[in-house]
Amino acid sequence: MANEDHLTILKKGVEVWNKWRKENSEMRIDLTGANLSKVDLSEFDLSRTDLAKANLSEAELFKTELVEADLSEANLVKAHIIRTELLEANLSKANLSESDVSLADIRWANLSGANLSKAYFGGADLSGADLSGADLSEADLSEIRAIETNFTAAKLTGVCLQDWNINSATNLTGVNCDYVYLQKKKRERRPISGIFAPEEFTKLFQKSLETVDLIFRNGIDWDAFAYSFKKLEVENQGAQLDVQSIEKKGDGILVVRVAVAADADKAKIHSEFIQSYEFAAKALEAQYQARLEDKDTLISKQEAQINRLFNIVEQQGSVQKALAENPRKVSNYNMQNPQFASGIVDANTVNSERIGGNIHNNDA
Repeated sequence: MANEDHLTILKKGVEVWNKWRKENSEMRIDLTGANLSKVDLSEFDLSRTDLAKANLSEAELFKTELVEADLSEANLVKAHIIRTELLEANLSKANLSESDVSLADIRWANLSGANLSKAYFGGADLSGADLSGADLSEADLSEIRAIETNFTAAKLTGVCLQDWNINSATNLTGVNCDYVYLQKKKRERRPISGIFAPEEFTKLFQKSLETVDLIFRNGIDWDAFAYSFKKLEVENQGAQLDVQSIEKKGDGILVVRVAVAADADKAKIHSEFIQSYEFAAKALEAQYQARLEDKDTLISKQEAQINRLFNIVEQQGSVQKALAENPRKVSNYNMQNPQFASGIVDANTVNSERIGGNIHNNDA
């Protein structure tokens, strides 16, 4: 039974409760079997609290601290457990059916035998959690982290696995699953028709674990990628490297999934590629910059040459204009039987008494 004094303080609100908890941090809080259905417990500090068999159906648990809390066999049906801290909490045999557990921290928690059917776990971190024997039928596991999570003998029929994140230490042994969806809103059913054969789900998804995900957040320099991947192949010839897929995520993130041999050292392969890629990308960036600088210099030289050409053209234009405005005079001389002593007079009209008469120069 729940401690009545503890319940009384709880009902006074989050500020009073959290202050009291801070002042009594070593006290064991007993809310065993308490009826807290539809109660707003958002941001309450309930860490290490005994809530075994408590009724928390439709309760508001937004950002509630439930670290190491005992929620075994608790009723959390349709509860809002959003962004809740459940690190190492005990939820064994608890009922979270149709609850919203999105973005919750459930790392290393015990959910063995729990009813998680139709629950929404979008973006939750279940790394290291024990879900052995749990019923996850029709649950939404999109974008969860399930690194080293134990799904042994769990029921996964009808779950959504869009962008879930698992690794080779995720245990899928004996999973009971007829079909799954790879996208939300029951899209991309697998298998497309019929149901999985016994152990087929485990074989299919365990096989897909033999990959290394290369994540790029600022685009990919494909020259650097090609160099690094080739280098990786040469240095890891037994790893059987093969680019399996290139996926575009949100916010410009690209994921290149590389298939590797089952016995390959995935951490080593990932580390070697990243180091090689970063080195190559920096080297290529320096080359790109040098080329840009050379290009700028070349452009400046070309601009100077173009300007000189323009000056020459302008000068030629000025000369042609001057010639047009002042036509060149061509003199024609008739030297037959000249009637003057000596010399040549080049003029339009020359009047000279010494020469005698008018001498006319006829322009062409």
